[in-house]
Amino acid sequence: MTRWEKYALASLLQAVRPDVAIEIGTYQGGSLQLLSQYAQKVYSVDISPEPASRLGDSFPNVDFLIGSSKEVLPGLIRAISESRERLGFILVDGDHSHAGVMSDANAILKYVPVGPLFIVFHDSFNPECRKGILSSNWRACDHVHLVEIDFVPGVYYQQACGRAAERSMWGGLALALSLPEKRTKPLEIHQSQWLLFHAALRHSGYRRRALFNAIRATLGGIKRKIVGKRHAEKPSGTPQVFR
Repeated sequence: MTRWEKYALASLLQAVRPDVAIEIGTYQGGSLQLLSQYAQKVYSVDISPEPASRLGDSFPNVDFLIGSSKEVLPGLIRAISESRERLGFILVDGDHSHAGVMSDANAILKYVPVGPLFIVFHDSFNPECRKGILSSNWRACDHVHLVEIDFVPGVYYQQACGRAAERSMWGGLALALSLPEKRTKPLEIHQSQWLLFHAALRHSGYRRRALFNAIRATLGGIKRKIVGKRHAEKPSGTPQVFR
């Protein structure tokens, strides 16, 4: 995380001080240090067993759950609901694909909060992650009262830096708030840095890949139409040979 993302996360946790928190994506335990400090209990989910074996002794109030969040998270949400634990904070920073982010968000949205629940997504400036967040079932969940995709803006990397590739977009925090009382008005999904996101996207490598995929899909559709037309024009008694 960038310095301002860390400050924002620390300020949120200091204000909320949740009874129970969930972290999706443990990695090296950087965010877990804050979560463990401000939450009474933390569930940390990671697909790899390595963080649990390396960090387990350092965080006595953390339960490490090993496995894909797609498999682990729904059961964890059910268990928290049944035990009536006061889940107050969730950090989503695991699978960064469109489908992965959307799967995590939709599993979380099945939870009916017993108190204020703050949901934070890291890397909301990344096009795939952002698409996953925006594609989630926010409006179908009437306990959600706020969604801000650009709570903290992200970073455009013109040159490769660390794990970030050249012309890539990473970082940023999205924030959602879910409450026990139901929403009475239509939900508005805010993107306060929409112009900044699209300005970066125009210069990024994601646009080139998206354009290439769109051209390939178009050419594939044209080819299927031509092949289908040729097959339709053949006499019914003529055998067709497929290669």
